[in-house]
Amino acid sequence: MKAARYYSNDDVRVEKVPVPEIGPEEILVEVKVCGVCGSDVMEWYMKPRAPLFFGHEPAGVVCQVGKGVENLSVGDRVFVHHHVPCFVCHYCRRENYTMC
Repeated sequence: MKAARYYSNDDVRVEKVPVPEIGPEEILVEVKVCGVCGSDVMEWYMKPRAPLFFGHEPAGVVCQVGKGVENLSVGDRVFVHHHVPCFVCHYCRRENYTMC
């Protein structure tokens, strides 16, 4: 598969990388689009950890489903949320998960 890999703000390469193997509780998504936001181009933040896969707001189509996954199927359209809420804080209790 191909992926955009960040080396610096002046050096983002499309590279061939192996398709990841999924576990029983995982899915594999064929990315169709991926947002790029301000944190993706903060070179002082990104460059020390480079190379990194570029973008963290992907959407696509499920192409593989692990044996333990029951609520998604191959062909489902999905997006990957970039926040991981705790579901117990003040904001999460008010369903404002992006503020967690």
